[in-house]
Amino acid sequence: MKMDGRVAIVTGAASGMGKAISNRLLKEGSKVIGFSLEETCNINDPNFIYYSGNVCILEDCKKVVEKAIKTFGKIDCLVNSAGITREGTLETTTLDTFKLTFEINVFGVFNMCKATIKELKKHTSTIVNISSDMSKQPLKERISYNPSKAAVNMLTECIALDYAPNIRANTIMPGVVHTPMIEKRLHEADNPEDLLNFYKSIYPLERIGTVDDITNAVLFLSTKESSWMTGGHLPICGGSL
Repeated sequence: MKMDGRVAIVTGAASGMGKAISNRLLKEGSKVIGFSLEETCNINDPNFIYYSGNVCILEDCKKVVEKAIKTFGKIDCLVNSAGITREGTLETTTLDTFKLTFEINVFGVFNMCKATIKELKKHTSTIVNISSDMSKQPLKERISYNPSKAAVNMLTECIALDYAPNIRANTIMPGVVHTPMIEKRLHEADNPEDLLNFYKSIYPLERIGTVDDITNAVLFLSTKESSWMTGGHLPICGGSL
C-alpha cells in the first residue's frame, strides 16, 4: 500500500475531514496519531493512537510529537486539518472572532509545524496543510476566514522554501465538502435543497466535494507520487479556481 511504513500526525482527527483523512491513511498502511480538542476519537485501529489537546498551545503540540516518537519511533507526514469557519463582515465580526480564526487556522498550523520540524528533518517527509479555495477566491461575509486561509498558503510556501529538499510542504484548497458540519448546516436551513443548490452553483462541476476527493489529494501529496511538488496549492474545488 502507498503509505506502508510511514507515520502520520493528523490534526482535527476526531471529526469531519480530519477523521476521514486519518481513516484513509490507515487504510493505505500508515500508522496515524490523531490530535484534536475532543476528549475521545472513535477510530478503532491497532495502528492508530489519539491525543487530546489544543493546536493553539505549543506545549500540547510538542506532547503529541513526543507521543508519536515514543509509540512509533518517527514522523514522516504531518497533515494539518484542524480549523474553524466563521461568517461575518467587517461590521459584524468582532475582534475576538477575528483573532480566534487566526489563532486556530494559522497559529495552530505554525505550532504543529514548529513542534514537528526537527523530526521531519531527519528523513524525507511531507507536510500537507488544508487551506481553502476561499484563500484565493473569497466568498462574501468571510472577513476572518478568507485571509486566515491565505496566510496558510504563504506559511506553507515559506516552509517549503526553507526546508527543501528533505521536506515537501503543500496545501490543498478544498471547496465546500460534504462533512458533518455541512450536513448540520443543511439540516438547520429553512430550505435545505435551496442551500445545497446554492453550494453546487459555485462550482462548474455542479456538485460539492466528498471526503474522498480530499483524502485522495492528501494521499497524493503525502507519497512519492508527488515527489516533484513543494510549495504548491492543489485546488480540489470543482473548478472554482
